[in-house]
Amino acid sequence: MGAQTTQSLIEARSSLDGYAATSELASSLFAAALGLSGSKALRGALADSSADQKALHALATSAFASLSTDAKKLIGQLVALPWSTPEDLQAALEELGIRMLAQVAGESDLVGELLAIQALIHSDPEVELAVGSKRASAEAKATLVSALVGGKVSAEAEAIVRHLVSDSRGRRIGRMLSDAAETVADQGGKGLAVVTVATPLSAAQQAQIEKLLEKKYQRPHYIAQRIDDSVVGGARIRVGDDVIDGSVATRLQDLRMKLAG
Repeated sequence: MGAQTTQSLIEARSSLDGYAATSELASSLFAAALGLSGSKALRGALADSSADQKALHALATSAFASLSTDAKKLIGQLVALPWSTPEDLQAALEELGIRMLAQVAGESDLVGELLAIQALIHSDPEVELAVGSKRASAEAKATLVSALVGGKVSAEAEAIVRHLVSDSRGRRIGRMLSDAAETVADQGGKGLAVVTVATPLSAAQQAQIEKLLEKKYQRPHYIAQRIDDSVVGGARIRVGDDVIDGSVATRLQDLRMKLAG
């Protein structure tokens, strides 16, 4: 991520405070992101920070004329910011849509739902292949998602997954859902830690991990547990790209490597 995008994302996230969180506005942001995905020329034009600001605003208003007044206003704020690449502007629209749905969802466990959907899709190779297909239309993949999870998860979780499979941009569904869950956790002021253990954590063990992570990363974390029989003792904790592996199996493997060396 370029320096321009890093700074612009900070401003973009703060801009959400000026809008009432609604599913309709989130849907409009997703629609705008999908629209940019379908037009390289429009994507490039709206992300051109050297262009006249009035002309950019007029182009954005014209391109998204069917969207609500609030949606066009928010999109106008985004195109006024400098982006390192045109794709970063598109990604920002998607991220703000996810963050807005996180606000709409309130206290519901949206992070857990997204991770559960990830596990469900990953458990069925045929479904995983279908939602990631480059040949299937966006609508067909979104319909498949609704058939799979509709009525079983919140409307916000379903809307996020429908958008992601409709606008994958070469990303794998598992990574997209992990990133979306991390975004939702961040919107709630938390990091996301995936803790893999052989047996479910006790309340005391979870509290200990939460304390460890808050000390290390200076913020509380949502703890998502994954059960894996191959993890012998201890736990493997993933936070973003960081992995803290305290399992017995890993320690033994490290010992073997040292002895072999």
